[in-house]
Amino acid sequence: MASPLLLLIGLRCSGKTTLGQLAARALRVPFRDLDPLALKRLGRATVTEAFEQDGEDGWRRAEAQVLQDALVDGAGVLALGGGTPTAPGAAATIRAAQSAGRARVALLHPGERELLLRLAAGRGDRPRLDSSDAAEVTRLASERLPLYRSLADAVLDTRLTSEACVQRLKELITSGR
Repeated sequence: MASPLLLLIGLRCSGKTTLGQLAARALRVPFRDLDPLALKRLGRATVTEAFEQDGEDGWRRAEAQVLQDALVDGAGVLALGGGTPTAPGAAATIRAAQSAGRARVALLHPGERELLLRLAAGRGDRPRLDSSDAAEVTRLASERLPLYRSLADAVLDTRLTSEACVQRLKELITSGR
């Protein structure tokens, strides 16, 4: 059986894209980021445009669809959007892929304080969030982290060095632990 797809989940700015690219390079597998795939499905140029034109519901539906497509495509590393696991049917899709041995899930979490620092450093093309609002980050964390933890095969503190995180991701995908 081929190596399972490594899914990276976590709140925005948790390191999914950065560590995903590094892990894919170390594992010599393809890296994909779910956001550009969802944008392509919607025919939008930016996440901001997608949220404005299609709303959060439209964006989440597109995420769930491209997640299903990616799981069929096979091995590699896939960075999910911060809210992807909350998309309709996404958690069930992830669990089914895990049960079938087609996916392993790593929750990347640097802690709320570090997330606030990262958000303040630059929002980029992300849906509207008052990036300096600690209450908003705390609310998202309290809403989403229980689900993320329930999906995770491993939880990584991304305040560690990128080398240490990549090593842990390699162990997760190659040894299944």
